[in-house]
Amino acid sequence: MLTSIILAVTQNVLVGWLWRRLQELVAWVAGLAPLFMMLPPEHQALIVAVLQGQGGGYSVSAYIGFAMYLWSQWQSYRATVRPQVVTGSGRKIALDPYTRAASEIEARASTAPRPRTLWERLFGK
Repeated sequence: MLTSIILAVTQNVLVGWLWRRLQELVAWVAGLAPLFMMLPPEHQALIVAVLQGQGGGYSVSAYIGFAMYLWSQWQSYRATVRPQVVTGSGRKIALDPYTRAASEIEARASTAPRPRTLWERLFGK
């Protein structure tokens, strides 16, 4: 039974497309639900009210506070994914991606041996 369902999903284009959209939706919900739960209660109430179309009763300061919170989260994300080099003493040096130093470091990193992934270890690829 399970094999026939998997076979139908892999062979039928429409069912496969729907299956991928369902997986995306579940991934979005699984990713956003914990983020929503980490927000302060007043920000949660603001989001719920705005989604219900009742956001007009909130003051400008509530919107500004929420916007500042989103901005701080964006800055935190950017600091995490920004290319940087960590020296032996633990000092972080941010790199401009369009410099010669960045291209040299990128070339060294691409030729460095990489550890085998879990998939490679399990299946000997």
